[in-house]
Amino acid sequence: MTVCVIATGCGAGKQATLAQKKTQNPFGETFVSPCQVYDTPQEFAQTISFRGSSHQRNEVQKNALLAAQELIRLKMRHAYKGMVSEYSSSIGNNNGNDIERKMTSAGDRIIDEIINETSQSCVRWSGVEDDGHITCYMAIQIPKGMVAEKVSKEVSDKLTQEEKDRIGFNEQEYRKEMAKRFEEYKENH
Repeated sequence: MTVCVIATGCGAGKQATLAQKKTQNPFGETFVSPCQVYDTPQEFAQTISFRGSSHQRNEVQKNALLAAQELIRLKMRHAYKGMVSEYSSSIGNNNGNDIERKMTSAGDRIIDEIINETSQSCVRWSGVEDDGHITCYMAIQIPKGMVAEKVSKEVSDKLTQEEKDRIGFNEQEYRKEMAKRFEEYKENH
């Protein structure tokens, strides 16, 4: 007859459990989203997922696109407003905020126009889940150079010649500076 004796101390079970927890991933199991894109020095990019009824795939896809557009709009506006603010302070526009407002308004209008014309660069779908829902994964990408070009043209068109002279506005220089700031946006965010 063989007898086995198992001896455990009072805290042994607790220590084993703590050791197991320390080696686990603190974020749980992780995955990369289908269509995953990231901002680069050349592009603003956004990946989004939207879940909804499999019977309304068009609505699910439309809502995914709208959500991606809104997030990328926020990035673009943030980058542009920072650019305008720094541009205004560097040129010493002490003549009021009228020119800065015109520049911001022109940029916002073009950003909205660009965003509204955006289409998806990638679309993937999940399977239909038990509750009848599906998930749409979507990516959109917008070239920063194109944004800089269109915004600087719009700003140039909106400012009067007197305003341009007052701040020393040069469309090509403004475009170059904006493209540089947009590239740096990736590095800083």
